[in-house]
Amino acid sequence: MPFKWFSQLDTLHKRKEQGLHPINEVSRSLIFIAGFFCSICVSLTYAFDLFSTQFREQFNLSVGDLSTISTVGLVFCYLLIPYSFIFERYGPFINFIIAGSAGFIGALFLGLVFQRKVNGNVAVLSVLYAFLNTASGLFDITYLSVIFEVFPRNRGPYVCLGKVMAGLGSSIMACISAALFNGNATGFIYFIAALCMCVALAAAFTMVLPPYITNYWRDRSNHTEEEKLELAMTRHYYEHKSAPIRRTLLGYAVVVLIIVFVTIEAPVLAYTKVGRGGKIAIGVIIILLTFSIFLMALPVRCLGGVNEPAPTEDELHAVRRYYQALKRMERSSTSEESSTAIEDVKKPQEVTGSAIVDLDAIEIGEETPVQKTVEDEGELKPSEYFLDERPQDPRYGGDRLRDYLMRVDLWLVLAYLICVLPLAVLVSFNSSSISIAKTGEKRSQQLSTLYTAFLGVGNACGRIIVGAFEAYVQQQPRTKKNRLIFTLALPCSACLLVIGGILLLTVPGKVILLPFIVIYLENGMTQALMALMFSSLFEKFHNTLFGCGFLCTVVVVICFNRLLFGMYNDNQHKKLKLPSSQECNQFSCVMVPLIVCTCLAAVGIFVGLLIHIRYTRFVKATRRAMMGLKDTTEESLEPVE
Repeated sequence: MPFKWFSQLDTLHKRKEQGLHPINEVSRSLIFIAGFFCSICVSLTYAFDLFSTQFREQFNLSVGDLSTISTVGLVFCYLLIPYSFIFERYGPFINFIIAGSAGFIGALFLGLVFQRKVNGNVAVLSVLYAFLNTASGLFDITYLSVIFEVFPRNRGPYVCLGKVMAGLGSSIMACISAALFNGNATGFIYFIAALCMCVALAAAFTMVLPPYITNYWRDRSNHTEEEKLELAMTRHYYEHKSAPIRRTLLGYAVVVLIIVFVTIEAPVLAYTKVGRGGKIAIGVIIILLTFSIFLMALPVRCLGGVNEPAPTEDELHAVRRYYQALKRMERSSTSEESSTAIEDVKKPQEVTGSAIVDLDAIEIGEETPVQKTVEDEGELKPSEYFLDERPQDPRYGGDRLRDYLMRVDLWLVLAYLICVLPLAVLVSFNSSSISIAKTGEKRSQQLSTLYTAFLGVGNACGRIIVGAFEAYVQQQPRTKKNRLIFTLALPCSACLLVIGGILLLTVPGKVILLPFIVIYLENGMTQALMALMFSSLFEKFHNTLFGCGFLCTVVVVICFNRLLFGMYNDNQHKKLKLPSSQECNQFSCVMVPLIVCTCLAAVGIFVGLLIHIRYTRFVKATRRAMMGLKDTTEESLEPVE
């Protein structure tokens, strides 16, 4: 018998015997909290700017060397397709263990390098930073893929609330480094090693996929057909049940408090002299605020979701009949029907469960698999069959990964990311170098800490904006005309990026923080959009498609961060005949890369508009066709007088 430390089926049976709802909201909150701390570990990539000054001084590195180290690390951070195959086949457990091990090894040996117990050079630092970034990327893609499935009805608010910490986590890291470690880089790096391992172990045993998700590992269980049906039925409850609003608001309240505190604390530590006691107090406060997220999982009735009653017998019967109908549809449908993707809006299809229904059959009078199933099931009412009519907008369907890779819409999404990521990546990972080129002032540890902190705050606000917008989109009445579509955020985000790029090119160096904040805000929006786009637009393979989005980041990091920015900066440094110990303090060192990336962002506006137009047409056509299918099915079941 396969080894297991708990059984979701036994949990469902126990809750049913107790008369409770199949979904335990306290458990869902704990899953989110584990993802919340995983997201803090994701911010390891942004913490590189905290170490850049020590790297440069201790190992006599050039800007190009720093860019090489960050580029190698970021390639490993975003080259995650192999791990996506592990996730799709075995679930999140293995990936969390790999993430914790990689983060622990990378941070441990990096600390030894700083203590000069291990020789340090560009190659060694690149390898160690690659370990840290592998952990960062794995934490990101794994916990998000679990959140996608655990909160399908509140995907936007919860994904973005988790993603907030990927940006805000850098601010927390900067605060802890400055307040508790007082410039002791070695101690802080060892702290990161312990943090990665603890979070990975907690997430591995806490974050599990919902019962209705099947993969190779779960199929090894010797479940009967009745048990498999019972697990599949939970899909209906997950897709229709919203998380308690009070728990959600409590999570956002904690994040807002952290944002306010970091916004005040960062400039205070950077520009005023704070005593040792004051720094320790600041560090303790930020840690307490972070751990207050556990309030979301308190088993108290006032927060909602505690001891919720089980669904009524009528609803249970309707859900069971519906999923029995789906099983029959799967068996009766041909392989060609089950693998056909939606090619254009002229032939819309609706993905419901695991079946794909060809909606053109309605118009030409052919009998669809839906109608055949309904006619075979005399007791199955139209209202019961359409019980699974989802509140979310329809998504592009397909049963195989190949079906999605053949879609133009997926490649448009990837092209959009290629357009909008370069400027955000350049500013996020080279903010200090750009600031020196604009202002001519020497880099300081306080300046690096300040930029890292504002990077976190800007990212957090951008993610919250996208999460709130997605929540509004999902909560719109289904009957409302001119409903907003989630893809509207794509061209809007690109417009904001273009504004930030223009400001960065034109404003004086003294107010450079203004365009930085705009670009940090947009970077948060882009990261949230990338996390939500694949699960909002496509029906399956979210982890793998998200990994494809990360591949775009790999391309951007190599082509723009290392080749364009790093090499161009070094060439300008040589032309100006500056000593190797001095960073380039002329705007010409960064002007061309910024112009190129701003122009690409402008192209991203038009690509985003194209994605939005295509998806809007698809949604409208699919909804019209589904209404026609519903009417046709109801007519076919009317008694003949």
